[in-house]
Amino acid sequence: MTEIWLLTRRTSTVFLIITSVIFMYPLESSGFQITTEKMKYDQARTYCRNMNTDVATVYNLAEVNIMINLVLPPASNVWIGLELGNLWIWHWTGSDQGTSFLNWDTGEPRNNEQEACAVMNQNGIWLENDCGTPESFVCQGVRNVSTYIFVQAKKSWRDARSHCWNLSSDLVTIHSAEENKAVRNISTSERLWIGLFKDPWTWSGGSDSPFRFWDSSEPNYRSNRDCVTANLGNNGKWSSQNCNNRNSVICGAAQTGTSIQTTTQSPTPMSTVSSFYSEDGMILIQKNMTWISALSFCREHYVDLVQITNEDIQDKVAEKARSSTSPHVWLGLRFTCNFNFWFWTSSIPSCYQNWQPGEGPERATQCGESGAIEATGRQQWVGLPETQELNFICQTCGK
Repeated sequence: MTEIWLLTRRTSTVFLIITSVIFMYPLESSGFQITTEKMKYDQARTYCRNMNTDVATVYNLAEVNIMINLVLPPASNVWIGLELGNLWIWHWTGSDQGTSFLNWDTGEPRNNEQEACAVMNQNGIWLENDCGTPESFVCQGVRNVSTYIFVQAKKSWRDARSHCWNLSSDLVTIHSAEENKAVRNISTSERLWIGLFKDPWTWSGGSDSPFRFWDSSEPNYRSNRDCVTANLGNNGKWSSQNCNNRNSVICGAAQTGTSIQTTTQSPTPMSTVSSFYSEDGMILIQKNMTWISALSFCREHYVDLVQITNEDIQDKVAEKARSSTSPHVWLGLRFTCNFNFWFWTSSIPSCYQNWQPGEGPERATQCGESGAIEATGRQQWVGLPETQELNFICQTCGK
């Protein structure tokens, strides 16, 4: 039997005929890869592990969007690495944050096996609550993690978290008595959702990522629904599934965050690649590429496409852009049609913006647009079709 593999590196594609038919596509900006072959979950996990990785762990909304926008085959449900575990554990919404500080009321939390979320009462004491109950809530401050955003409107815990996501934030996390008091003091409501929730789900790769993106009425805890798929035709929403169902699988780099390595690589011209380090933490690449190719190049050779989160970085990027050989220069800024907002590829929260008048949130952005800075003039940001070929600026490790 002939087995055909499509082996890829992040900036070029090479076809090899070796010896079951599996097609492997790269999700170039994240180190994810997806197969088109349908397989059971155990087979999918073994398949990914044989490639020195695991079924994908998802850390944030930006990665969901990358899966939707960059997946090549017409897949619908794909396996991700979330599995039903045996222990019901409390998690903060902030990635990999422990629960060293707790402020439960007497008798709380309850010793039961069902999903629950934490609500703060008028005295700053925490209670276990049904996540569907409408409550006011507090989002973490965007620019400064020690600030908070109080939202008086009452929503379910999941809808509250979605509201915070739309502010480029998340539900508040609390790690000291001082933070607990500060959150309580900004509110006029008797009860507040905070970013603490309980569930039994674990990641195959061992990550503690608390990110969840369930579809409505999910997860379903009926018997034999112990594995999870992302529906790429439904904004990437997750559903619990029977592990014996057959689906495509997304493999992701292990929790170190390293990208998947391949066996075939063509050399990169030395004229386009210099030291991984630079004094100011960025480097202009005077070579025209599409946005996705530029993103892949930066992540392979440096750190990422540059992110502008304050005026100081804007000034440095503007200075670099003046030396470009194209009228605009790609940034690590992308528009998601599925959620209708602009985001930085590294998911850095920031309120800083420098859009050209009539650009960004001020106009109806088309699908497939990414952010660029003008090389000359006022050097503001614009949205351009990602297929345009421009110079770009990579973020590096400063010396």
